[in-house]
Formats: sequence, structure tokens, C-alpha cells
Amino acid sequence: MPLYVLGFMGMTRRLSQQIDPQFHPMLVVAACGAALIACGILCQLIQFYVSIRDREQNRDLTGDPWGGRTLEWATSSPPPFYNFAIVPNVHERDAFWEMKEKGEAYKKPAGYEEIHMPKNSGAGIVIAAFATVFGFAMIWHIWWMAIVGFVGIVVTWIIKSFDEDVDYYVPVAEVEKLEGQHFDEINKAGLKNGN
Repeated sequence: MPLYVLGFMGMTRRLSQQIDPQFHPMLVVAACGAALIACGILCQLIQFYVSIRDREQNRDLTGDPWGGRTLEWATSSPPPFYNFAIVPNVHERDAFWEMKEKGEAYKKPAGYEEIHMPKNSGAGIVIAAFATVFGFAMIWHIWWMAIVGFVGIVVTWIIKSFDEDVDYYVPVAEVEKLEGQHFDEINKAGLKNGN
């Protein structure tokens, strides 16, 4: 911001002559700001170095490295693509904390069921591409291209709306395998039910 103020005071971007002394206080403030940014960058580089150096001892095995209270901490890290093998019953705002207090947070379920999942679709990307063409054409008044973009959006939308192959089930064996790995990590970390 000091450089904007200096611009309003009449200082040009590049100076080939002696700098007016009235600009010095703001230039010092700008230099201090640049030094502060440099310190921030240095701290970030140090953090990267330490994180890479100590990655094995700092590795999270549980999904809950900070003793979290809400459900996002109840899954592994990174979470499986289906999120929860069994949908948790929520009775409190801090559901995971309540589960820990009751000793239910890290209990392995007796069994699993197939998980119903939506299939991935490329329709959103295709519609976005046609929308980009449409937007570009409308800005530059290229009417034939705008029509192509608009028709492409509508046709993709109609084709996708008639597609009935939109879901699948994750087999129980795959769920058991992924959840088993998560519970093995929890056991390695030595976590018990509760805090």
C-alpha cells in the first residue's frame, strides 16, 4: 500500500534521478513490508523442510491427529471414497466427541453392507466446455459459435438426463479391506475407545 500512496504523491515507477526526500518514509515502510514477506517465505520453506524431514514420525495413522470433535475426524486420512462404511447416528453437535466419550469411536463393526455410490460422469466437464465456447462467442458476437455452444449444452444435458446407468455398489469385500486397513492403523497408533 505505501507504493500506491507514493504514486499519488507523484513518484514514478522508475526513477533515473535523485529521489525526493519526502518519499523516504513510505519507501522505508515498503521495504519493511518486503522484508516481512521475505521472512514469511523463509518460514514456509523451513516448514516444508521440517515436514519432509520428519514425515514418518509425524504421519497421522488415525484420521484424528488433533483430537477433533466432529465427524470429519472419524474417518481415515485420507478418507475412503465412500466416506463412511456405516453412516453414523448423530445425536449431538460434536458427534465424534460424543462417540469418544461413550467408547464407541474406534469400535470395529460386526459387519458391513454394500455401499450405494453414484458413478462418475464427464457431463459436467463437457457442459463447462460448451459454456466456455458459448460465453466467448456471446462476448465477441460470434453468433454461429454461440449457437453451437448453446446447442452443445442442451444436447449434453438431455443425453445425461436419459442415462440410467448412474450408480453402482461397492462390494462388501472392498469395504472390509479398506476399513481393515484403517483399523490396523488405529491399532498401530495405540488408540483406545475414548479420549
